[in-house]
Amino acid sequence: MIEVREASGTEEVMLTEDLQIAAWNFSEREIAPHSALVASQHSGGLVALAWAEGEAVGFVWGFPAFEGGRVWHHSHQMGVRPDWQGKGVALALKRFQRHWALERGYDLVTWTFDPLLTKNARFNLGKLGAWAARYYPDFYGLRTGLYAGIPADRLLVSWELEDPRVRERLERIPPPPEPEGEPLALTRGEGLSLVPERLLTPSAPRVYLEVPPDLDALKASDLGLAETWRLFTREAFTWAFAHGYRAVDLARRGPRVFYQLERSER
Repeated sequence: MIEVREASGTEEVMLTEDLQIAAWNFSEREIAPHSALVASQHSGGLVALAWAEGEAVGFVWGFPAFEGGRVWHHSHQMGVRPDWQGKGVALALKRFQRHWALERGYDLVTWTFDPLLTKNARFNLGKLGAWAARYYPDFYGLRTGLYAGIPADRLLVSWELEDPRVRERLERIPPPPEPEGEPLALTRGEGLSLVPERLLTPSAPRVYLEVPPDLDALKASDLGLAETWRLFTREAFTWAFAHGYRAVDLARRGPRVFYQLERSER
């Protein structure tokens, strides 16, 4: 059984340092020090730990954010120990974070993720019901550990906590849909040999963008191609967001994976 609760005291917050190293292979220099999380928690942020079998197996850390007169909760890190990944820990942490944020009057949680990490895209968009319409090139400027090899580009996720789609996804997670609409780009090959050819300029209300199914495997086999995909998808998302689309799901057709985008009505 997984239990999630706020970290209590400095010793529990310190556990996040080992969890960062375990989850992302961070070096000591790259981890967020527990002192920063303590200060954040003291100033209205959230530091929560997931516990199982008497051990901390995951954590989530977030803090208040402000822009244009709106205040919301920004989730900076969520990590799960490798031996507990795929066992519901991440979903339990996000459920707890949502409840915590709603109790404090927030209706929005944001965070960033690598758009080429398709498992994360499936979790954030498909399972949680979030969406993305902002792209940040080389957001962290790092090239080691988790970020080794290619620029650390990020999509900004918006998780509208009271949105009916969010509530529905948390109650029943649907299987990945088939891609719908017009393609945003042409590709050739498949798997680790998938190559981007050129961007298109669709006008349909729904479009889709094929991406490599496994970034880590691609980086290990062909780092140059991985960087090509980074720059190609950077251009594709930038164009799509500038033309009123937002990413709302991760679609599948057999082993192939696609971002599903639709025109925002907002």
